[in-house]
Amino acid sequence: MKKYLIAGALALICNGLLTSCSEDLGNYSSPEEAKKAQFAQNFEKFYGTPDPNQDWGFGDASVVAARTRGVGDNYGTVIKRDMTGYPSDIEPDPITDAERAWVTEWFQTHEGLTEQGQPFENFFIQYVSGDDNNKPGVWHKDSGDEAFYDNGGMDKLHVGAVRDQNQTVHVLDFNAKSGGPWGIVYIQNGSALQFGYHSSYGTDDQAPNGDGYYWYFNMVNLTVPGKCFSDGQARDGWYVGLSLYSKKWDNGYRELGLQRLQFAEDWILKVVPGNGNTNVNNKTTGLFKKKTVRSHKWIFCEDLGSSASNKDYDYNDLVFDAKVIDECKVLKDEDGNETTYTDDPSHTYYVEVTPLAAGGELTIKFNALSTNAHDMFNPAVASNVLVNTCRSNQEISLSHVEGRAGTTGVIPYNTYDEAIDLNNIVVMVRSSQAAYELSAYKGEAPHKICVPVGTRWAYERTDIKDAYTGFPAYVDGGAEPWTTTGVEDNLYPLDGVAYEIKNDQTGTSSYEKISSSSTTEYSYTLADATNETVWWDDITGNTTFYTKSDGNWDGNVFVSANDLKAAEIGNGTIIRFYFASDNGYMLKVSDTNWSNFDLGNNGWDQNFIQGGSKNGYVEFKLNTTTANHLKQYGLRIYGTGLTALALTYDNSQKVADEVPAAESEIWTGPLDFGWSNKISLARDAFMNKGIKAGSIIRFYMQSSATSYGGSEKDWNFKIFTGYEQGWTMNDCDKNGYNTNISNGYFDYVLTSDDAQVLAMEKNLGWTAGSSLQIQGEKFILNKITLIP
Repeated sequence: MKKYLIAGALALICNGLLTSCSEDLGNYSSPEEAKKAQFAQNFEKFYGTPDPNQDWGFGDASVVAARTRGVGDNYGTVIKRDMTGYPSDIEPDPITDAERAWVTEWFQTHEGLTEQGQPFENFFIQYVSGDDNNKPGVWHKDSGDEAFYDNGGMDKLHVGAVRDQNQTVHVLDFNAKSGGPWGIVYIQNGSALQFGYHSSYGTDDQAPNGDGYYWYFNMVNLTVPGKCFSDGQARDGWYVGLSLYSKKWDNGYRELGLQRLQFAEDWILKVVPGNGNTNVNNKTTGLFKKKTVRSHKWIFCEDLGSSASNKDYDYNDLVFDAKVIDECKVLKDEDGNETTYTDDPSHTYYVEVTPLAAGGELTIKFNALSTNAHDMFNPAVASNVLVNTCRSNQEISLSHVEGRAGTTGVIPYNTYDEAIDLNNIVVMVRSSQAAYELSAYKGEAPHKICVPVGTRWAYERTDIKDAYTGFPAYVDGGAEPWTTTGVEDNLYPLDGVAYEIKNDQTGTSSYEKISSSSTTEYSYTLADATNETVWWDDITGNTTFYTKSDGNWDGNVFVSANDLKAAEIGNGTIIRFYFASDNGYMLKVSDTNWSNFDLGNNGWDQNFIQGGSKNGYVEFKLNTTTANHLKQYGLRIYGTGLTALALTYDNSQKVADEVPAAESEIWTGPLDFGWSNKISLARDAFMNKGIKAGSIIRFYMQSSATSYGGSEKDWNFKIFTGYEQGWTMNDCDKNGYNTNISNGYFDYVLTSDDAQVLAMEKNLGWTAGSSLQIQGEKFILNKITLIP
């Protein structure tokens, strides 16, 4: 390992920015060597000389990989329906209304609480009954005291092993009624021994989780009668009832819920072991690709772009998530047991990297990937734009964006030892004069630091020791500072980081179905091989679109907005979807938001098409409006009754974009929205304007909302008719945050139904004098225009 020479020649490097003449490098062979030497000298001036054994966290990464995770020493991973790793192939049947009613009545009429549940490690939790909004006075015990009635509430479900040692996990967002969106979750490598909840009334604890946590529950195995199911067959199942109890510090620790404490009727759940026995689709057997996370860490990088002051050492020039993946093939039987697939017992090792922040002004990239780190954010930004590092009110001359999510790249490795050493992830920086690799040598000033998952990085231009006051002691060989010495006001919030990224996934596994018992092989023939480009294909027969037992469609093929832009789709592009169907199919063309829109193609009903048995393709030609929509929101094709084989595009018939119709203003603001106000557009605002399917209502708006995904800071937007009655426009709900509003506006594209209703050619609930209503919150609407 090379020690950089600290010599007088450093003074010749003008302003520390590598602007000196090449002949003045003194003892250094290159500008990058001189730059790294200057960085090391200043690092020691600011933080002291590193301890010779300080490995900057990279030595811990391989140690973490070896840890075991069993009941009693881990808390489990919560995997929700829309998260990577959710085992949809073994998801249990939805709970029927009759089952829900029968089980609820059982808990209401049978006393008893249990001290311990069952030693399940992998299991689903399904909602049975309770209130979905945790409204005051709904989940309560009638104590006879009115003061109690309006304060009873249950939320924050906890499940795990040993409650008095904090060995439980918070089942985030599990509070939805009737199954959606969070009425079912999967617990992986956890425990079903204890079930508890938080009470919004209580201030006294039964376990050290924080104020108001209680553990009154009853877990029982019930035989639910056949009358509760469509096939008339009785079913055994594990159910958990929770009994609301609260204890408050005021007036002698008053207690709520004593009268019916032994009846665990207030929040009822179903627990289904993750062994596939209850899955009616019988998709649990067969060959699977098993992905196990062997190590999970975050890495903070400093790009050495400037070393003039300690505020340059903020270690947020690139922050990324790194997961070491061990992938192999396994066979699973009907009971969920898995064995090594003997035809291919080999393991593949790779690291998944996802950028979280990029606060540097220089070009920075993962050497193994073809794109710069800034291009891995969605949407991409220029290399000199700061991403996810600035305060909302920070005065800084550089362009910056916040709340931007990163996409994931894969870096392959030949051996497990190579992959598990996260220091092997090569991060390259390019300045105006040189390209160089960031290093983290033991006992030397680090260009990158490996930290625990969930460690918040410093705000822009914030000295790392001001973000973590224990950093100088850490440099000198002391304990890691990340969990004990953080300064809240100097750390960037993690609100926009996905749950599975900001929570350590080490030891968790996910499964992807490779094949079933069928040995059917598929093929397809391109309709125009000379001009077609394949976006996606799979001839294994594993990508099936089918109807689940609850009546919903499952399966889709998706192409991202970035890939659509790269393909340069436009007016006249032909998209072909190849598939095989034995007994008939139904298909829809949509986008990221599962929206409906009119393709304007013969043979299609707006965006829907169906037919009988088929082994071939369907196609549609884009117009300018649809092409622009897809390049903004992505392309999704979904349906039922088929096996998907390929998705292609053909630009050979592409022509110049259509000239857009004139944009006319139909309402002028501004108006600040907060749900209490609304605007009404009379029907005559749309009359005689030539509107049709594909016409656009454009809403110019702005918002100071800074987060997205359920936060109170989101903006929300809704379009409907009448006075919150009657016909509601398709895709009428919009929400997001300030960076979600492209160019300061978003478009509502009219369907044929929309156009006919607005033109008074069709009535879908409008009444005399009704109007188009606009309502929402946390945004300012500046104007509304119409593009026929």
